[in-house]
Amino acid sequence: MELNLIKHPITIETERLSLQSMNEDDLPFFYQLQSDESLMKYIGPILTKEAIKQKFAARIKPWDGDQTQWLTLKIIVKSSQNFAGTIGFRLIDIESERAEIGYLLTAEHQGKGYMVEAARAIINFLFHQVNVMKIEAHCCAINQASWQVMEKLGMQREGHFKAHSVLNQQRLDDYSYGLLSPNVAIYD
Repeated sequence: MELNLIKHPITIETERLSLQSMNEDDLPFFYQLQSDESLMKYIGPILTKEAIKQKFAARIKPWDGDQTQWLTLKIIVKSSQNFAGTIGFRLIDIESERAEIGYLLTAEHQGKGYMVEAARAIINFLFHQVNVMKIEAHCCAINQASWQVMEKLGMQREGHFKAHSVLNQQRLDDYSYGLLSPNVAIYD
């Protein structure tokens, strides 16, 4: 894998979007997403302001080889220069060349195809520049909008985990999706 590519700030352009590594100035946008109850209802509890600041600091630091570290990019709509959300990835297993993606989009930017466009760009970057061989994504089964994005990306549902997570004192099923690089060789 080409790991040096992710040790520096990343910018990826699409037709309508600019995906850019977040910096210190982006804390208000990150806080807006992470404290929005309607967005976080299927992801996790609303954290304290201090905990969100700590999470943000971890997401903007340069990648240091830690497989648990998420690299998060802000999504900017080119036509308006408005912040629309975040999309990120982490290398979950460097030896087997696997990455995980995750995303959040503000309510006013949903339903316009922005997340599929942003995720396609991240997938292209991970497959063709970083040389990841598999990309994974996970969500609660009741988060239909999230798994529909995964399916629009061509990801395959690889797992349905019954009563797998607890969110807001409720036990939920989870889905796991995967997408193989067109460059992967499979041996039986």
